[in-house]
Amino acid sequence: MVIDLTQDEQKLVEHAKEEVILYNKIRHKKGGIDTLYSFLISDGGMIHDGACFEPNIAQATVCAERHAIQNMILKESYKAKIKSIVVADPVPSVQERGTPPCGTCRHLIWEFGTPETTVILMQYIQGKTGWTFPKIEKFSIQELYPHPYEPKEGLWDNFVPE
Repeated sequence: MVIDLTQDEQKLVEHAKEEVILYNKIRHKKGGIDTLYSFLISDGGMIHDGACFEPNIAQATVCAERHAIQNMILKESYKAKIKSIVVADPVPSVQERGTPPCGTCRHLIWEFGTPETTVILMQYIQGKTGWTFPKIEKFSIQELYPHPYEPKEGLWDNFVPE
């Protein structure tokens, strides 16, 4: 299956492939294992990386998508927007579907993206001769998050408790 990628999306996917290999080699040297990564390109053309942070307390977990978004905010500003985001997931064999962002991440991609923001799901497998990227899928954020929560300004301005 061939998917149609824009020039920026292709640049982002190539960056993601290179960094997945680099980060996993670093992790393996230190006794770590492959993990889910995320990479995004902003409307300013900058690429930001993120990785899952999974400590032994569930409430402290940070998804890779949120990590990449936080890096975008840190290095650009709250006004920066996500053009496209890649979710790169290690799999033991090709899966029917890639791993989509969780609900919280979908909301944040919506909040810091635009209706045109794309989400690219990329599976990767480490084999005996290196890493392969057997499946890539592309969705709009609207396909993954069709009914986003959008608070109305002033909704509670005239609220008077009984």
